[in-house]
Amino acid sequence: MAENLLRTWEVCLNNTDLDGIISLYAEDAVLWGTFSDIFCDTPELIRKYFEVLFYKKNLKVKFGASNLRSFGEAAIYSGEYEFSYENEKLIIFPARFSFVFYKDNNEIYKIIDHHSSLIPDSCSR
Repeated sequence: MAENLLRTWEVCLNNTDLDGIISLYAEDAVLWGTFSDIFCDTPELIRKYFEVLFYKKNLKVKFGASNLRSFGEAAIYSGEYEFSYENEKLIIFPARFSFVFYKDNNEIYKIIDHHSSLIPDSCSR
């Protein structure tokens, strides 16, 4: 089920499980991450993104409002989440996301596209 993949991603990130989170992405997946200006379009770049991200002390993610839409073998999950980590004090980053999941040949959902960006400051809206 597609929503289970998102929950697994959350658990992997909150436990800094590098191999676990990488295993959720398809071989040809792309990632445009919250904390990097590099478009990750290879498994090596996706791994590097999470390796660097996991250096953050007590990194956590918490999901907020979201919307799941299924289209046969594909599903799109979009919404809000909040990243936090410690850097002398707790730092919180509200962000928005979209994940595109697709069932592989084994009928297992994999992430094929992931975009995430910080939510603009409410003063600039």
